This record gives sequence, C-alpha cells and structure tokens, in this order.
Amino acid sequence: MPTELTRKVAVIGDKIRVSPPILPSSKIGIQPDDLTKSTPYGNGVYGYQGREGGNQFTNAPSQEACGGVVYFGNHITKEDFEAFMRIMGVQSRHPSKDFAVFTAESAQPGQDGYLVQMRVVSKFGLRYMFGVLTDADYENFPEQELNVVEALWSFIEHERKRWGTSWMGEDKGLAGKFGGDGYFACEELAFGFMMENEYHGVYRIWSRAWLVTK
Repeated sequence: MPTELTRKVAVIGDKIRVSPPILPSSKIGIQPDDLTKSTPYGNGVYGYQGREGGNQFTNAPSQEACGGVVYFGNHITKEDFEAFMRIMGVQSRHPSKDFAVFTAESAQPGQDGYLVQMRVVSKFGLRYMFGVLTDADYENFPEQELNVVEALWSFIEHERKRWGTSWMGEDKGLAGKFGGDGYFACEELAFGFMMENEYHGVYRIWSRAWLVTK
C-alpha cells in the first residue's frame, strides 16, 4: 500500500461530495480516510477478520457472502457494471445516499498500483464500525446526490474522461506510468473494485492501467 506522502485528495466530479481527510480516532484502529489500509471483514459480533496471508481460499470472509478484489477493463458497460454490483450485493444492502467518500491520488502510480482511488463508507459503517459519528451526527448525516452504485459508476466515467480509453496514442498522460515503453507495451486504463466490508457497507474502487503488448 502507498505511504501518506504519495497521496493527495482527488475531486471526482461535481456530484460526489468528498469528505475531509481527518476524522476522530477509530475504534478499530483504522481511519475511514486512511486509504493505505484495508478494513477487515465481519460485523464485529464475532470479532473482525483481517486479510493476512495470500491464500485466497482461507482468506475469504467467514461472516459475509461477498468480499475480495475484482479487476476489470475500462470498456465495461453501465448495464454490466450494475449487474456486477447486484451480484456483489452492493445496491441491495446499501441502496441509500447516506454515505461518505474518501479519495486519494497517487504521485507514483507505477509503484502504488493505482492512479486514483475512492472509498465509500455507509453512514452505518461510519457509526458502528469506525465509531466516528455521534448519535446526533448519525441522525443528521447529509445525503449524497447519488446513491452508492451511481457514485461508483460516476468514478469510472470521470476516470475515462481524464485518462482516455485507448492505448493507441490517446491515453492523455498514462504513457510510462506503469512501465510501458510507448511502442511494444502501452498503458490502457483499467479498474479495480474491492468489497472491503459487506455488512458495514465499505467499498473501494480505483483506476489503474494494464500493459497492452504488440
């Protein structure tokens, strides 16, 4: 994961309200705005499950049906993305607009593995997982203009406009960021999605690049 020195807050269009980077201390030891760390799995009743180790079979969430990381290209359609979100249970579990957004932009994407990332945390997760909302804050939490799935899709559209969708000389600045040589290997925009915590509604999406080889 990247260090704090390589990160800066990114603005994702004018329909997503990005929360301030500093919040009160978290009861699980992870700040919701700290995108260098992943939140654990679980609802807290039986404790939380970390992501140590590289075994993808034993590393699956023991208290949740969905979790983990999926990588996909930039040509995904809105309909397919919405279907993907239904499969992951994002829209059905947290369909409201009561959530916070935290972002980070890398100064060294080839090393960090991402261009821009966005974490979505439901109001419920902010209150009962991270412990950063009071009862009054919870009751008066302001809504976003978009719901969760719409916000995630808006991120994809924003990054497409910024970086382009082709590897043939229209990358708008991707060239060389992930080790491409501009001829035999050229960068093309792609994405990653992580279900960080299904129960508490914590989701992460980020833009990246893969190398198209001739």
